[in-house]
Amino acid sequence: MAILLMCASLSRNKKEFTMKSFIFGLLAVAMCALVGCNTVKGVGQDLQKAGSAIENAVKK
Repeated sequence: MAILLMCASLSRNKKEFTMKSFIFGLLAVAMCALVGCNTVKGVGQDLQKAGSAIENAVKK
């Protein structure tokens, strides 16, 4: 929010503010997507390891 207010105060016109807001929003969405992908990947690996451990315990 503070970044958007800063951009608004530095903006010369509405078009420039809109472009900066769009780029900021796009970067924020991209960062969230990257963080989400890594989290989901980690959960998948943890579940796979847990499944392997259970499978090995059953075989013994």
